[in-house]
Amino acid sequence: MNTKPSYQEKITLSIVIFLALTFCSVYFFIIPAVNQVEAIKLQIDQQGLQAEKNYSQGQDLKKLAENIKIVEPRLGEIEQIFIKKGDPSVFINSLEAAAEKNKVVETANLGDELPQGQLYSKIPLVLEVRGSANGVLGFISDLETQKKYINLNSLEIDVVGSEPGEKPSEAKTISARISADTFWEN
Repeated sequence: MNTKPSYQEKITLSIVIFLALTFCSVYFFIIPAVNQVEAIKLQIDQQGLQAEKNYSQGQDLKKLAENIKIVEPRLGEIEQIFIKKGDPSVFINSLEAAAEKNKVVETANLGDELPQGQLYSKIPLVLEVRGSANGVLGFISDLETQKKYINLNSLEIDVVGSEPGEKPSEAKTISARISADTFWEN
């Protein structure tokens, strides 16, 4: 019996050893390295997205700072459009002055406060105005030109004491119901 391996057995053994070493190399070295490369690639992608997000936020902050510089000089004007919550008499007095100027009778009814945020509240206002056509239109014009922000929602105008189909004249009394929103500083 010959214990020395034959040439064919040596080749077969060499091929088996080669395949075993190749398999071990792939399993223990190449696959973990590929997994590590993929993990690093994923981290790089995430860092890239985070960098883009940070850049975008930085640009937004830069734009915000520019907008603040534009608005800051006009902040006093913006603050003046709100009615002071602690002193509604100034607003009511301006309505009464406009009514007196236009020779109309005015009744103002403020509704319940509707909170809109930390800076201001919205309060509905219903105005009833009676007088001549020119007087009522003058009052509405004065209301629109006030420095306080008033958002008119609806305007109903009726001719008081007229017959159906009769044309209104300057001597007739006009009644107007104005529904609006006023904005009050908190």
